[in-house]
Amino acid sequence: MGRATRTSTLRPRDSVADHGERHIDPRSDSTSSWLTALLAPVSVDEFLSKYWLKQHLFCRGAADRFSDLLSWAALNEILEHHWRETYRFRLACQGRDLEPASYADLGVSTPRIRAKDVTDQLRRGATLSFDAIDELHEPLTRLAESFEVFFRGGTKINIYAGWRALHGLDLHRDNQEIFILQLDGRKRWLLYGFSVDGVDRSELRSSSVPPSGALLDQILQPGDLLYIPRGCYHVAVPMNEPALHLTLGVKNPRAIDLWLWMVERLRTSELAGRDLPCLAGASERLRYSDALRQTLLEGLNRDVVEQYLSEGGSNFKPRPSFSFPWSATQELLPPDGDFLVTLNARAHLLENSDSDAGPVELRCGGRRYRFPRSMRAIIEQLQDGTPQTIGRLVEAVAGRLDEEMVRTLVGMLLKEGLVAVRV
Repeated sequence: MGRATRTSTLRPRDSVADHGERHIDPRSDSTSSWLTALLAPVSVDEFLSKYWLKQHLFCRGAADRFSDLLSWAALNEILEHHWRETYRFRLACQGRDLEPASYADLGVSTPRIRAKDVTDQLRRGATLSFDAIDELHEPLTRLAESFEVFFRGGTKINIYAGWRALHGLDLHRDNQEIFILQLDGRKRWLLYGFSVDGVDRSELRSSSVPPSGALLDQILQPGDLLYIPRGCYHVAVPMNEPALHLTLGVKNPRAIDLWLWMVERLRTSELAGRDLPCLAGASERLRYSDALRQTLLEGLNRDVVEQYLSEGGSNFKPRPSFSFPWSATQELLPPDGDFLVTLNARAHLLENSDSDAGPVELRCGGRRYRFPRSMRAIIEQLQDGTPQTIGRLVEAVAGRLDEEMVRTLVGMLLKEGLVAVRV
């Protein structure tokens, strides 16, 4: 794997504006403007063509580029409110996980983290990992959701904090695409490519001295980004100072996922329940085999990858959403007011009838839903994921649907968990 390091011409420590840098804002109106800010100075097109799934990328950035995502104060508050969730906490030192019992009460009715013991272990050189922080902190939830929409793969964000010049996790490779966002402090990262044959790890295990032969050896500072493709071996070592970084893991769908989706589509086929003609003659087996091949390809588009993604076959499910109190009422929607309606996930409308009066089918999150044909107008307005007020939705379909019908159709979507409602 060749070197792939991109930096600005100057280290932008003084002013974001001076170098055209922007803070990361996944709420931006532009689908990829937040990604443009994340990858700068590399363009999104260049990243996708040269680096994504292929080779690592290291980008320098302004020191405060990621400052809106998470602070030490916010992390402290999160840890203080989730001390019962011991499964989120992981402490590791020099390539070995510490025994959870050394910092948590586990064999009790209410497991809990012991803050003093966690802190003592970190002071002695352990690294803290906190799992799935995107579930708990709104800026990171938005960032993870933006990654899922753009990269079309399940995304999870973990936080890592270290204080001493001892590595936490051993030299390893991940089974997903990795983005490192350095929030505070410095940390040394070394990448060794897709093979570690001949790499001597003995000093790493005993004294945290990284092996020689790294393809990339860089010290990440606040605002820096490192992309590590799946299967690339790497190790990170703190620098005897408080250091905080985010790890975003993206599970890009693979061929096996698409094949499984193809099989799942065939479950309702008449052929699926028929016995294999194991003892039949050659001619009958050939007819059966021809039927299998034909059935397998029926309904598949030439761009089967896009079809797989658009029909909800990807490897992630929509994140849960709640619209209380209204969603649990008989009326389903707020009685009045200009509330917001948001589609929870990518939805793909499937025609199943040539008749203008026939229903439409909606495929979303791997499931099929059947709705009245008039639902098409609503889905088309919500398709891009932008929240719409109910008033604007009514205006957009005026002449085709009246307000009462719009509310009825939105209520049907809400009942199935396909939209969220906010006042």
